[in-house]
Amino acid sequence: MSCKKTIQNTDSVPKKTEMQVPVKRRSIDSLSNLSKSNVKDWKEYENLHTYLQQFNNTSPNEALNMAVELNDYIKALKDSLKIDDLKTNSLYARYNVLNNESLRLKDMTLIPAIQPEQVNAQVDKILLVFNSYTQKVNTIYSKKKFDEEIDLDAIFDKNL
Repeated sequence: MSCKKTIQNTDSVPKKTEMQVPVKRRSIDSLSNLSKSNVKDWKEYENLHTYLQQFNNTSPNEALNMAVELNDYIKALKDSLKIDDLKTNSLYARYNVLNNESLRLKDMTLIPAIQPEQVNAQVDKILLVFNSYTQKVNTIYSKKKFDEEIDLDAIFDKNL
């Protein structure tokens, strides 16, 4: 009886924890054609946009692993902003929120008991703020085009 060998099934697939399950997220907004033509040389924006697209289907573990590099891309975004049209308080405010949310995700990498829901919520916030940033850039150029097409001086300078 003591010589019986028990055979263990080693073919079982290890179960994924919640931290390893990829989450499908909302897509990232893109610049309008008008905005693209005005910021075509702003490579740092494009780099950040491309990097954030990787978060569309990531697990909380992957998101945490990408947090430090994400923060570097966001810093580069601000440092590279040389376009006068985009140097507005409203865009700076969106950048600051984006940077803060990114720093929060980076800080989460240091919390050993972090919950996957917290990481997923933070990634969703980052994507939401980046979409807001993108939409603001689109709005700035739409307004600029509108202002150029309408000659307000001609309207207000008419002899009454």
